[in-house]
Amino acid sequence: MHLTFSPEDEEYRARLRAWLDGHHAELAGAAGLMAGGGAANILDAIGMAREWQRTLYEAGYVGLAWPKAYGGQEATLTQQVIVSEELSRRNTPPLINTIGLTILGPTLVQHGTEEQKQRFLPKILTAEELWCQGFSVPEAGSDLAALRTRAEIDGDTFVVTGQKVWTSMAPIADWCFLLVRTDPTAPRHEGISYLLCDMRAPGITVRPLRNAAGGIHFSEVFFEDVRVPAANLVGELHAGWQIARSTLGHERSGLAGVLSLESNLMRLWRTAATLPRGDGVALDDTAVRRELAQRWIELEGLRHLGFRTLSAQLAGREPGASASVGKLFASELRSRIAATALRVEGPLAQVAKKSPHTVDRGRWHAFYFDAIGHSIGGGTAQIQRNTIAERVLGLPRSVQGERAEGGGPGR
Repeated sequence: MHLTFSPEDEEYRARLRAWLDGHHAELAGAAGLMAGGGAANILDAIGMAREWQRTLYEAGYVGLAWPKAYGGQEATLTQQVIVSEELSRRNTPPLINTIGLTILGPTLVQHGTEEQKQRFLPKILTAEELWCQGFSVPEAGSDLAALRTRAEIDGDTFVVTGQKVWTSMAPIADWCFLLVRTDPTAPRHEGISYLLCDMRAPGITVRPLRNAAGGIHFSEVFFEDVRVPAANLVGELHAGWQIARSTLGHERSGLAGVLSLESNLMRLWRTAATLPRGDGVALDDTAVRRELAQRWIELEGLRHLGFRTLSAQLAGREPGASASVGKLFASELRSRIAATALRVEGPLAQVAKKSPHTVDRGRWHAFYFDAIGHSIGGGTAQIQRNTIAERVLGLPRSVQGERAEGGGPGR
């Protein structure tokens, strides 16, 4: 396992840091606007987020792994890690088109037609078109193959009818990639197709869902006789399950959320160092210090797991089940960090989010409830354990694994 970067990589890191230094004022303005909240500036925040992604793209720091033929950089894996590290440690605004960049884009590069690549990939990179993912359906839990959204062929179009749920980005997305059942008589994992749907098409209704923390991060989406051109079929008809598994592989690969967790843990540490507690601050509490240190140890373990996966990729091997190990550990660590955050807040953890006494404007309340969703989205913790048991430990395949492999709500 390689734990150091080459001199060439460190030169790349230095150039990126210099670029970020030159855009400090722009970064501060974008971060401030996007963190401002409130309905009045939502459209401004979305516009600023689009502009920020385009600025990063024009500087050569978006689409790093993509082929140059479609606007990518064809950067090395280590350069991709360096960009993620530096952006996270500068606490830069998030990329608004993450679903398109990390999930759909790689899927189209691998499975899309040349026309689909030329049409969609450049606008994903520039955030000109935002994407959402239509996989989960009501009452199916993590059984992705139980989808009931159907599509009937009518000439040169598909007519889509049904419902999706837990769809992140749906209210502002321009496009959705979704799974539909095109052959209801086929076995469970067959007769499924993968479509690209214009979210402005007649017959689509989006209803935002409010989560336990009071936020609106995902929606339910209804399709009533929505017509999708046959040219928007990805891969072969009825062969969408294999493409969906490829899509979920892209979603779970990488350093398994290390950088996001690191950013939150650093912020929590700063909160503990300034939050009044008795005659001092929360960090003076021995139990708080011990718990924060333990979270940091666990984060370093996750980071080294990520480097192991990276080393395997550099050697030309697929991440395999290690992606499930990373996903499971990252989601559980997020929950433990959230619990530590409530300990840091102490009695103030019980204060309502909108109270003037709330800590960090209620950030850690939202983080706590959001952590629960991370144990479900992109494949539940139970599914990840099944994958690890079967592919790492060599245990027999479970019935649940046969039904739900790769599935799970959350997009």
